[in-house]
Amino acid sequence: MTGDAGVPPDSLPLLASQEIEVLHIDDDANFADLVATFLEREHDAITVRTETSPRDALAVLDSEESSVDCIVSDYDMPELDGLAVLERVRETYPDLPFVLFTGKGSEEIASEAITAGVTDYLQKSGGTEQYSVLANRIQNAVEGYRAERYMNRGLEAIETAKDGISILNEDGYIEYANAACAEMLGYTREEFTGLHWEVLYHDDDVQYVYDTLLPEARDGGWHGTTTFVRKNGEELDVEHTLSYTADDSLICTLSPQAPTDASTDHLSAKAKGMDEAPVGIVLTDPYQDDNPIIYANDKFTALTGYEQQEVVGRNCRFLQGEETAAEPLEELRTAVDNREPVTVELRNYRKDGTMFWNRVRVAPVFDDDGDLELFVGFQDDVTERKQNEQQLQSHSARLEALFEHSPDMFAVHDIDGKIRDVNQRLCDELGYTESELVGQYVWDIDPTVDRDRASSFWETLPPNTPHRFEGEFERKDGSTFPIEIHLIRLNLDGEDRFVAMDRDITDQKRRERELVQQNERLDRFTSVVSHDLRNPLQVAKGRLELLRDDCDSDHIDDIDHALERMDSMIADLLTLAQTGEEAMTIETVKLSDLAKTCWETLSGTDATLNIDTERTVEADRDQLQQLLTNLLRNAVEHGGPTVTVTIGDTTDGFYVADDGVGLPDSAGEQVFDAGYTTADNGTGFGLSIVEEVASRHDWTVTASNGARGGARFEITTA
Repeated sequence: MTGDAGVPPDSLPLLASQEIEVLHIDDDANFADLVATFLEREHDAITVRTETSPRDALAVLDSEESSVDCIVSDYDMPELDGLAVLERVRETYPDLPFVLFTGKGSEEIASEAITAGVTDYLQKSGGTEQYSVLANRIQNAVEGYRAERYMNRGLEAIETAKDGISILNEDGYIEYANAACAEMLGYTREEFTGLHWEVLYHDDDVQYVYDTLLPEARDGGWHGTTTFVRKNGEELDVEHTLSYTADDSLICTLSPQAPTDASTDHLSAKAKGMDEAPVGIVLTDPYQDDNPIIYANDKFTALTGYEQQEVVGRNCRFLQGEETAAEPLEELRTAVDNREPVTVELRNYRKDGTMFWNRVRVAPVFDDDGDLELFVGFQDDVTERKQNEQQLQSHSARLEALFEHSPDMFAVHDIDGKIRDVNQRLCDELGYTESELVGQYVWDIDPTVDRDRASSFWETLPPNTPHRFEGEFERKDGSTFPIEIHLIRLNLDGEDRFVAMDRDITDQKRRERELVQQNERLDRFTSVVSHDLRNPLQVAKGRLELLRDDCDSDHIDDIDHALERMDSMIADLLTLAQTGEEAMTIETVKLSDLAKTCWETLSGTDATLNIDTERTVEADRDQLQQLLTNLLRNAVEHGGPTVTVTIGDTTDGFYVADDGVGLPDSAGEQVFDAGYTTADNGTGFGLSIVEEVASRHDWTVTASNGARGGARFEITTA
């Protein structure tokens, strides 16, 4: 099969032109009506049906005449919240697009929604532009849903194709095959799935596949004729195509071979394969004196630096030199004398005298009567791998020193949970000697470990993949303390071992409990502000926008100004309440670049920004941006339309200063109090947020008037 099984390219635009029926669920009827109005205005293809009761909405969805393409639901509703509605929908419609559109946003709700299978998550915000964003999210979700249904039809086309199609994993085992593929080779699909491709070839063809077909398939694809061995032992010649996907899966397509007057010359194909193989290949004649080379491919001459005529007629020992070890040579000679296959690694030398590590694989080749014909040798340059192994040995010595002297606790145990090794720090923390700890089991020192569950977990843990979790250590005196465990499964000197790095997190757990209590209070507060205050405000702003289209009144701009001021106060209040709610990500931030970004958000001003610093600071980028934006906005609002604002260095931090009217003499440190403002339209929260952000970074911020007038704020970061 050579055609695409998916959606024809020219049919994809049709998905965007189809009508989209949206079921919107929100217990606030006014807001729901407003959303419907703006969605249908934003996109002609969208039709909105509104339900204020979640149970009524579910009844609509289950009705026979329902043709809903997407559900948009609020979160905070009295009968069922948005997550409960999502769970009910997923029971019957596991793939139907579902957008959670809510004013109560948090990482916890977002995480639960994603786990429950939400398609998209959008938090309500100020301004009518949110409806354009919502319309785009709906359109993208529905288009993806419809496109996936087209792709499923493509999979059905593969299933019913006459060509054999199979997918192999990176280890060469068949993970998928359509019915045609299994039937061609005489198997049922159940028998065929799980086989390794080697069983489908003659034994003497397997190495040719490894050395030629698979490398070419990885280098862009391979196509040709292959002789397979069917389940009953019969041969099957087919047109064969191989290619790799990005995830290292191998796609195999088999097409029945067109009838020909003569069969393919198999020996000729093998000869061509050896000529073009990506590894060095030589053939030697055991019936001539000293078993000389009678053939060498181009890769062998490139590997060794010798020309073809310098190689043919000589024994392979001409590649040996003073550092070639005797042991692998003896192993090689013994295998040749016994006519057995062998693989060794040894130091060889090129024509120019440079040494390289050569992986030599030699195998005898027998004729149909079982008589020896010749030997074939494959040669690979493995110098880089050998150097890496030597470096690894050096690293191992350093790691052993780190193990013993690390400030963290280390323990090594086996698959049965028996402790095999510990470092001194673990002994000191638990009050045991090394001899007392070695030989105990993990659950003897960590009472939270369940023996059966731990054994199952260790059995399935993949090697070389770190895994983090928490536990609890019990000291010799019976006291306990919480720990953070970083566990990795390693092969240590041929033994399957589990290395655990353990860290005392007593202080962290105390801080987490305090933070949970604080966040619970903040969550109750932000819930009231974001849902109970912002929803009516959004309705008012939306209705005002519609009123502006219907009539012309001088009062509209005044109402709009008042609503914007209310929205700003709510936004600042939420920012102040939520500062510190999220964990900070500390990184190196260039102050000048971030200041330019903040200044660009203050549109519609004739003020000037001077940046006189190249300082970088260690900070959470988002919170530092909030701090700078608030200071710059404060300067513009209080300093006048043509104020000049300067950001520069201090000895141990930076400052933000302006040349405006400055701070009142009586202001003092109260400028950072929540609600303090001297501007007619100020919210009084901007500088409170500045102080909160500084405090979270363990910085200090002070306010004063500059020597030449104007306000000056200094942030000490050292």
